[in-house]
Amino acid sequence: MRAVIGIGEIKELLKSEKAVKMIIAAGAALILLIAFGGIFTGSGKRSETPVSSAQRISEQERGLEERLAAILSEIDGVGEVRVMVTLDTSEQMQYGRNSDMLLSVTAPEVRGVIVVCEGGGRADVRERVVNAVTGVFGINSLRVSVSK
Repeated sequence: MRAVIGIGEIKELLKSEKAVKMIIAAGAALILLIAFGGIFTGSGKRSETPVSSAQRISEQERGLEERLAAILSEIDGVGEVRVMVTLDTSEQMQYGRNSDMLLSVTAPEVRGVIVVCEGGGRADVRERVVNAVTGVFGINSLRVSVSK
């Protein structure tokens, strides 16, 4: 069975008035579906249930904790490390008005970080850990707690 049709066959098909009407109707239906598709799904605004938002924040916090713990453990004197990161919000997505086009994504803001490590009792280790955390997240050192 041949799946590819040639230009000559397309020209012959377009000579048929019935085929032209079907193509125009399909095109009009497609345009209407694109233009008015948001009517059937609500206002077009994205809304999340509090549970899904909380789950996403928790997942983001866990990911940050794992990555931060891995890099902090490489700092001389830190030793074994556990990290807790809290976020103010999940990432914020801004969409165009009456559109599904994503305009921007704002990263979540870090509220605070707790680091518990073997070397947390030493002032020099605490300082290196605080400097690393504040540098990575761009937060004030008052938002970082380091202990043994």
